[in-house]
Amino acid sequence: MSPDTGESQRADIAIPAVILAVIAWGIGPLMVRGMGVSGYTVALYRMWFGAPAMLIANRLWGKPLTWVAFKACVVPGFFFGTSMMMGFVAVRTTSIANATLIGALTPAIILLGANRFVGEKSDLRRVPFAFLAFAGLALVILGGVNNEGASLNGDVWAAVNVLCFSVYFVILKKRRNAGVDGWTFLAGVFIVGCVVITPMCLLMGDDTRAVGGWDWLLLLGMVLGPGFVGHGLISWASRHLPVTTTSLLTLGSPVVSMFGAWLIYDQNLNAVQFVGAVLVLGGLAGSVWDKSSGSDQASKSLIEPLV
Repeated sequence: MSPDTGESQRADIAIPAVILAVIAWGIGPLMVRGMGVSGYTVALYRMWFGAPAMLIANRLWGKPLTWVAFKACVVPGFFFGTSMMMGFVAVRTTSIANATLIGALTPAIILLGANRFVGEKSDLRRVPFAFLAFAGLALVILGGVNNEGASLNGDVWAAVNVLCFSVYFVILKKRRNAGVDGWTFLAGVFIVGCVVITPMCLLMGDDTRAVGGWDWLLLLGMVLGPGFVGHGLISWASRHLPVTTTSLLTLGSPVVSMFGAWLIYDQNLNAVQFVGAVLVLGGLAGSVWDKSSGSDQASKSLIEPLV
């Protein structure tokens, strides 16, 4: 079997792997909302539970976390930890729909130039779709000002989250292209993330000792679901798919979250927000619909065998 054939097979597997990860990520905000403590406290325990879990996974399936590999995780770890903290705060302070839809803007940010940091080029025909997604985002936020469960303050945290996560997402692709092992990368990123967010979480979270029995179960579920399944599969797949394609597939996450929020927490979108949600998802999907052109072709030269 030629290297190109092997890589093609891994790319075919990578797509369903990302879809499974996206489902796990979509369930994550529902778990956060179900906890009885603040977003800062959730982030604190989530990161400190996740770090040893990722170290164990790295020991079982990854390569040694050397000092050189750890240094490669410092910058992405900062943005990862900040993103996770702000994302959890957003889910606790605004509606799940707003928090997840704003978080879905990563593909638009990547399309508008962030992908150039990993050697991929944007197809200018797709740029108008990215602006359409931003217009939809404006409707989601403005339409939810007086909507139950929505909060402008929470929307701001969600915006900080998506900016930080977009930076992390691009660096993840860059590190994986450079040959850094996926589990090694996650172990280092979680350790750095813990150090970065702990002071802020302890300062802002006044309920760190209020975690109850149900909260512990949800935290465990977050480590296994969004953690192992979500981040683990995304980290592996990022080596075999263009960053634009991977980010497109993450659009399914807010759909899972919004459906769960409606089913479990009775959170609904009003008419303006519904139109905005359609524009966000439609604009993002349209911006990266044709996988055979533009950025995907440019990025094929970056794809190498699994390390």
